[in-house]
Order: sequence, then C-alpha cells, then structure tokens
Amino acid sequence: MSESKKIPKELRILYIRQIVTAFSNGFASPFVNILMVQLKASAFIVGLLSSITNFISNFFQFVWGVVTDAVGRKVPFIVIGGLTTSFIWLLAIGTRQAQFLLLLIALQSFMNSMIAPALSALIGDLAPPMRRGRISASLNTFSSFGSLTATLISGYIMMVNSRSLTLMYLFPFLMAALTGFAGNLIILKIKEKPTRRKVSVRPSELVKPLKENAIFRQFAEISFVSMIIQSLPWGVFPFVIVDVVKANMLQVALISVINGLFILSVQRMAGTLVDRVGRKPFIIAGKFGLSTFPLFYAFASNVDLLYLGNAVGGAFNGLLMVANFAYLLDVSPNDMRGEYFGIYNSLIGLATGIGALVGGSIADIFMYHFGLVMGLRYVLFLFAIGRFFVNIPFFKISEPSRLVEGKT
Repeated sequence: MSESKKIPKELRILYIRQIVTAFSNGFASPFVNILMVQLKASAFIVGLLSSITNFISNFFQFVWGVVTDAVGRKVPFIVIGGLTTSFIWLLAIGTRQAQFLLLLIALQSFMNSMIAPALSALIGDLAPPMRRGRISASLNTFSSFGSLTATLISGYIMMVNSRSLTLMYLFPFLMAALTGFAGNLIILKIKEKPTRRKVSVRPSELVKPLKENAIFRQFAEISFVSMIIQSLPWGVFPFVIVDVVKANMLQVALISVINGLFILSVQRMAGTLVDRVGRKPFIIAGKFGLSTFPLFYAFASNVDLLYLGNAVGGAFNGLLMVANFAYLLDVSPNDMRGEYFGIYNSLIGLATGIGALVGGSIADIFMYHFGLVMGLRYVLFLFAIGRFFVNIPFFKISEPSRLVEGKT
C-alpha cells in the first residue's frame, strides 16, 4: 500500500497546506528586518518591530485560542488569518517608509496569531492519538525544509535584482502572497466537525495555573526575566548584517538557512537525550550557550563569523526548544495544557516585547556616542554579559521528570 493511501485525505490536505505556506513564509519573512535597516530605520524602530511582532504573536495566540474553542470551528480562522496575512505582502511591495512597513507587519502578526491555535487544534482533531507526535514532527520537518528552500531562492534572486529596493523585494513579496493564497485556500477542502465547548475568560481563571502550581510559576517568572534580556539584541543584529559586514542578499539568506538547519538538526536528535538525562541540564546548556550568540555579531568583520555564530546559536536554540517544551509538558496537567502554554507564551510575548524595544533604544544611544561599528560592538558585548548573568536563576528550577518518577 502506498504512503498516500495510508494518510487520510484531510491529513494529506493539511500536509500540502503546511508545505505551501512554509514557502510563503520563507520567501519574505527572513528579510523584513533587513529591509527596515535598508530603509534607514533607527535601532529603536527595528527593535519596535521585533517588540510588536513578538508580543502580538504570543499574546493574541492565547486570545484566539479561547475564541476558537468557544466557536468550535478551526478552518475559518486558518483561512481568514492566512489570506489576510498573504494579502499584506502585496501591500508591502514598493514600501519606502519604515514606519509604514512596521504598521503592515504589526497587522500581519495580529492576523497570523489566529492561525496557530486553530491549526494546532485541527491537527489534534485529524491525527490519530497514537500518531500525533509523529505527524506533528513530520509537519514541522516539511515546513522547515520548505521555508529554508524558499529563503535560499529569494536570496539568490534578490542578489541578482539588486538595482533598487522595489525591484529587489518584488519577487519575495509577490511569491509570499501567491503561495500564501494557494496554501490557505486548499484547506477549505477539509470537512471539520464543530467541537464547541464552554470556556472561561475571567482573569482569575486565566492566571489560575500561576497561583496553584509553584513549579510552573517559578519557571515562568525566571523565563520572563530571562527573555527580556535575551531579546535586547534582536533589533541590533540586522545592523551588523547590513552596515558592518555588508552582506549581499544571498548571504543574508544563508545566515537564516544555517540557523534554521542547525535548529532542525539538533531538535531531531535532542528528544532522546532530553528524556534520558532530564530537562533542566539542557535548558541551562541552551540558555548559557545562547549567551555567546551576540559576541559573534559584536566582533564580526565579515559574514563568515556570522555563519559560524548562527550555526552555534541554532544548535543551542534547537536544544533549548526541545527541553523547554518538554519541561512545560511535565509541569502542566493533561487537561490544562492549553491554558498553561497560553499563559507561558503570553508572558514570553510581553517579555520579548519589552526587551527588543529597550534594546533598540540602548543601541541608538551607543551608536550616537561611539559611532556605528564601535557602538554596535560595545552594546552587543553588554547584552551578552546580561544574557549570561540573567540565566543563573535557572539552576534553581526543579527537574520535573524526576519529580514525576518519584511519585510513581
């Protein structure tokens, strides 16, 4: 029996949707921060972009998750969010003002935030319980490779068509829109069964996990503070790529692809290690490993050091993502995992929103007083030191897997 016959029709449609929309994301998203710098945006504005997109993406996923559960339908949210997100890429073609691009991407993040909770719920509905992990992993793998392939294609074409910013970004924005339209329309073929349930939106209920679960509260509090500091340099990295090493667009694409490939490769290997050794050691290793990431940008004089830094950073990030996800699964009750992840993601969205905005403001001050190159070097070195010290409290967290084993 062929593989296509083993997979139900609805799941095959979902696979196609994930691959096509991954191309949409890969064609344009990795280059938005670069375009902001090319449009002469300040570090504050680039930081504001990271701040707004991270906050909206994380916070409103929780809100849309509650709405999706209340309505009981997933496909309409995926289609409306996906089509609107794709249409915004068309509006971005020919953009000459960083502030207008900022507004478009903020709106796009809001509309895109309705997709993730609905899509996760739809996967849960369509995938058999014993195969959900395997199917989720496969969808993630296909999406990642599709996105990385699109990024490389865009990078090459943008390098060739570099006579003007309008011409350079015509292909990635147009292709992101077209593939986004195609990928999100095909999901209309899925026939879903409404699964409406009563949900609570009272603030006291939404923060209940923080009140009742001390282990989760400690981890959330430490993570919140850590992510404020970790996100400080997010709006600064593009200035090194564009103004210091002066990377061409293919090199920009390679930086993103190298990072993504190392994240994906380590994630595929880390699951067994995290289960065998425990979550805490790898959370600590990932956090302290990422402390070194700003140093590669601080001392970069050519793109090769950025390639190396993104390989190292991608590896540690992949390790951290697996361990962090497993930790949250361990400390959350089976019937409340949606609420736990929603609260955690909302806190992380708020933290990264604060950090990226503050980091961009600090970078502007340093570049004003010390010049572009030395200002970036000093501020990134400062941020690296901050990342190191803010992660020390992670030594205090409990190892949930051992706590679970001790009770059985």
